[in-house]
Amino acid sequence: MYRSEKFNPTLFGKLFHLGGKLADANRWLKLAEVLPWEKLDEGYGRSFSAGYGRPAKDSRLVCGLLVVKRIKDLSDEDAVAEFMESPYIQAFCGLEYFSLEDVINPGILSERRKRLGPEFLALLDAELSAALKANKDLKFHLARPEAAKAGLFSSLLEKIASVFSK
Repeated sequence: MYRSEKFNPTLFGKLFHLGGKLADANRWLKLAEVLPWEKLDEGYGRSFSAGYGRPAKDSRLVCGLLVVKRIKDLSDEDAVAEFMESPYIQAFCGLEYFSLEDVINPGILSERRKRLGPEFLALLDAELSAALKANKDLKFHLARPEAAKAGLFSSLLEKIASVFSK
């Protein structure tokens, strides 16, 4: 007897455990192994009060999304969309099961950047850069900061101006 898999829906959304089904060689999983999550968690936790208010989103989730945003040069909304579409990015951000439901609102990333402050974001960027430099086989390329993009635009304007000034 033959049954086509097309007509047998899977329970992917509820039963797919990320640890056993993903390729270990994936660059997101390799990056997750080398980032110092404990150090980032410690810095993240300093921005919140102990025991008061609603519990904050997990540091691995927020830091992971900030890393995805940084590496891929995405908006908050696009970083969360990438997260929702990719089991590898969900595993990178600490989830054990693939989630089809909204896990995080993009507005949280903006709020967390403000709350964590420039010191924490500099720490996150430094740890990410160090991890990528130490593990060149990951093949991630950090997006250039806005200043570098402005520099490219400025240099193009200067070249055009020099052509007309001759």
